[in-house]
Amino acid sequence: MAGIELKPLHHREAIEYFRSKGFAPQLQRFHHLDTFREEHARNWVVAKAMRDDVSQAIRAEVDRALAEGRTLAQFQEDLAPRLKELGWWGKSLETDPLTGELTEVQLGSMRRLRVIFDTNMRTAHAAGHWARIQRTKRAFPYLQYIQIERPTKRHDHARFHGKIWHVDDPIWQRIYPPNGYFCGCTVRQLTEGQMQREGLTVSPPMDLDEQPWTNKRTGEVFQVPKGVNPGFDSNPGAAWLDLGKDWEEMTPDISSGARASGRGTIEGLRLRRLGDGRETLVVADSDGVPVSQRTADPASPDLIPVDGMRVPATPHFLRSHISEASLASDDLSAMAEFRASSFTAISPGGSIWRAVRNPDADIASGLAEFSSIIPEFKSELRAIEDPDLLFSHARMLWLENEGILTYHFRMSERVRQIMDADADLLSRMINARRLPR
Repeated sequence: MAGIELKPLHHREAIEYFRSKGFAPQLQRFHHLDTFREEHARNWVVAKAMRDDVSQAIRAEVDRALAEGRTLAQFQEDLAPRLKELGWWGKSLETDPLTGELTEVQLGSMRRLRVIFDTNMRTAHAAGHWARIQRTKRAFPYLQYIQIERPTKRHDHARFHGKIWHVDDPIWQRIYPPNGYFCGCTVRQLTEGQMQREGLTVSPPMDLDEQPWTNKRTGEVFQVPKGVNPGFDSNPGAAWLDLGKDWEEMTPDISSGARASGRGTIEGLRLRRLGDGRETLVVADSDGVPVSQRTADPASPDLIPVDGMRVPATPHFLRSHISEASLASDDLSAMAEFRASSFTAISPGGSIWRAVRNPDADIASGLAEFSSIIPEFKSELRAIEDPDLLFSHARMLWLENEGILTYHFRMSERVRQIMDADADLLSRMINARRLPR
């Protein structure tokens, strides 16, 4: 297929988006329509890569390409031999888990690797770009659709070219590029000043000429804009950043006003962390109104001393985390020292960890008691994929079981799957022996 070669650049937000994905369930890996639209923002999948070792090998190379800025040629050169070793190459007779039929399918090939590389790189960069757009939309409140001039450009996308709408216009949930395989379209951010200097105006509402399209794997009917490939008619970055109703369900202890303020704060903290790679701490008063803020030094991006910050009585602490792990010892110690009402942390992937303090409980004693239990699990923790993630979550659940705090959490799909993989160890840590009181 003719076209320009995509040259990926190091893009922190794109990497975080990609790494937040879980793995699609095996029964949703056979056909490219089995995992559809927004599900792709939450789960990694390659059609026909049914085996975990194959799926993991491809994902690792895409991750490497994103992190190191590798080219398509490098991606193919390294991945093709590995897939051949795994037996995932050429044509094969495979059983469709949905229909039970034996079907000849294409497994690995150089062309398939190109599609895998191009689609995942473009989608990850688009999602990362959307995070930047959200972080800077006060200064750049408008987006202009740009169709790159090239021989293989799609004529169906020409009707979007040059159109300008506000960042928050719902149309960007439907036609935010890429809008198909190998789509080279993009968007340009614009300030009010640019609009005036260039004589530009916001475009009128556009008829997307949506047509009904049926997903033959599920029977679901979708309205798809003309010219947009089914499955691309969504915004992966928006799906990634969306907290849905989870924040409301996690904050039953505060007023609606404080809830709205808190949501805006944690969304902003996440966007900032995605941009500069540093943690930020916000201290809010008992009504949820932010009163002070501090961002970590670049040399110590996860270290934020509270000393010198304005901390009112019974504050709420809200913090971004570098990693996906739950509340750290420093978080809980600050909560105890300042008798905070709650402490909330949000991760790059969108996991939220929130503790509400029991006023009559002693957090410090609880932490010491849990620490006395951990040695018996050290060897098992060292053997798992992400020991810090499991440890911090187990500690919070243990503290909740002890009545020291109330724990609310929302996990990204990848974090949830890591927890599920080590569910037995997690359960044993939560229910471990307690020291005599």
